[in-house]
Amino acid sequence: MSTDDRVARRVTVHLITSGPRGPHLRGARVLFGQDPARLARTLGNLASDAPLVALDVLTETVSLSHSRALHVDRIIFAEPHLSSAWPSVLPAEGLTPLARHLADAEPEPAPQEPPRLRRFASYGLVTDPAGRILLSKIAEGFPAAGTWHLPGGGVDTGEDVRAALRREVLEETGQRGVVGALITVASHRRLPSTGGTDIYAVWVFSHVHVGAPTRPHVTEENGSTVDCGWFTPEELPRLRLSTTAQRGLEFLTSHPDH
Repeated sequence: MSTDDRVARRVTVHLITSGPRGPHLRGARVLFGQDPARLARTLGNLASDAPLVALDVLTETVSLSHSRALHVDRIIFAEPHLSSAWPSVLPAEGLTPLARHLADAEPEPAPQEPPRLRRFASYGLVTDPAGRILLSKIAEGFPAAGTWHLPGGGVDTGEDVRAALRREVLEETGQRGVVGALITVASHRRLPSTGGTDIYAVWVFSHVHVGAPTRPHVTEENGSTVDCGWFTPEELPRLRLSTTAQRGLEFLTSHPDH
């Protein structure tokens, strides 16, 4: 039995919002296909276009029995004027819903529906002192083959988003970087045309700084990365970018304060 067979994965979203006694947290489970930011706005009874700040992603691993455990990735959002309340609003008993209340699995898709695949991934906007951006190129045989991608990938069971990002940057580019501020959290769903898999992903974007850059080189063997390189901001418009890279870079363009 593999680790993934013994450890169930769950995602929750939490919003710092105003209450009668000041800032407080509300939380909910993120179900398959739900956008975390949209769910956070629902928790706060906010408008669909209300601004939010992604503050943190916490990882919690708890034992359910002698043979089963639960890995929970908890995404923290705030209304912008309440960002400074984190982490003082963190309850002593932990974030709700508590892990033990997340043990139940989601209903399986109906027989006529395609199979489902859920991913939780961590990606980096990786920079160096010269202001260059580090990108990796997706190998043939993988989705979006041939496009330039943000270094990063799936968060392993028992791993947090920062450790996953450090590992992926090293594997895909040979660079050692410091993971800094969380930039944003987004979701993406790719529905199959016929006979495929319904893929739903939550993407965490963080800034990574490489203080002493070296020649980029792929260190993983037989992985999804075939090439990598440093690029100036002026070179990016000429590149064929993956959807993930487009989403991350577009957010930075529209939010220059990040």
